[in-house]
Amino acid sequence: MYGNNMKYDSQYYILRENHESGAYMLDMAEDSDEGLDHLMSLWSLKNHVLGPGVVEITEGNHAKFQPCDYHETAEQLVSEKFRQVLAPFNLPGVDFYQTNIVNGDKIWSEHYYMHIWNHHKAIHHGRSKIDGTYVDDDFTLEVLSLDENVLDKIPLEKRLVFTLEEKPKFLFHETVVQALREVNLTGLSFQRVDEWSIGSAFE
Repeated sequence: MYGNNMKYDSQYYILRENHESGAYMLDMAEDSDEGLDHLMSLWSLKNHVLGPGVVEITEGNHAKFQPCDYHETAEQLVSEKFRQVLAPFNLPGVDFYQTNIVNGDKIWSEHYYMHIWNHHKAIHHGRSKIDGTYVDDDFTLEVLSLDENVLDKIPLEKRLVFTLEEKPKFLFHETVVQALREVNLTGLSFQRVDEWSIGSAFE
């Protein structure tokens, strides 16, 4: 139908919790570094984050809890194993901030908040379906299609991992996804852009 125009929709993935990580709700604790309140911002937080993040379990069976390699809080919380997979890609605009997961008197310290501030306005307005208006970015994506006219101009290494305006906000190129898949991370599933819709987020 669109031929090669939609090539990127089959090259990019959204990371999602699976049943392992979805069994718990994790949230930032009050003693977490305040700089981490800005994880959604499109600039570096290096000068703002001085101490560790702190995350606590707000829902789920506390007695059985073991951290997964991936948890969605408001942002993305990943393990050292996950971080090491991404390190060789030298991703621009992707930072990791050490974060402790606290459960009673147990602390797991080899986790990180991932801050992705590599940003591209790559939503194809004609093919994507939205609720709302693109004016003032006041919209919810229902079906996503990526704009090849934008992405064709960006070298691959600068768009391996990037953010969009709206949810699904964080996009991962198939080469990065392949590397993540190879190490059998827990808590994590991948959904290709052309298979994603707002309804599929709740399945």
